[in-house]
Amino acid sequence: MAILKQDHLVWPGAAEMPQSANYPTIRDPRTGRRRRLHRVVAETLLGRPLLASEVVHHRDGDRTNNAPSNLIVLPNQRYHAHIEYHLRCQRRGMPFLFPELLIGVLQEQPGTLFEHLY
Repeated sequence: MAILKQDHLVWPGAAEMPQSANYPTIRDPRTGRRRRLHRVVAETLLGRPLLASEVVHHRDGDRTNNAPSNLIVLPNQRYHAHIEYHLRCQRRGMPFLFPELLIGVLQEQPGTLFEHLY
């Protein structure tokens, strides 16, 4: 089980975690297979396994920052690509017709996905 330290989750065996496509991984004790840490963190905090279609998005873009406040679970890759496209456009200064649609992705606000678990 993970230990929360300074808004970061510390996992047993974290020092030996290899990088898989720049995502930290951890060995699943039940299956013995390597799993991406951000998916394990999201599953632990949600209290259920993620669906195969669900995508865990890092708000700050840092793949190694697996703090609960930095993770958002999105329903599928199509929605994730849509959000990423609009975030890239915004960084380039392109106007967005409905900026209120990105508020939940851009800001940390009360009522986030994992808030009730602390």
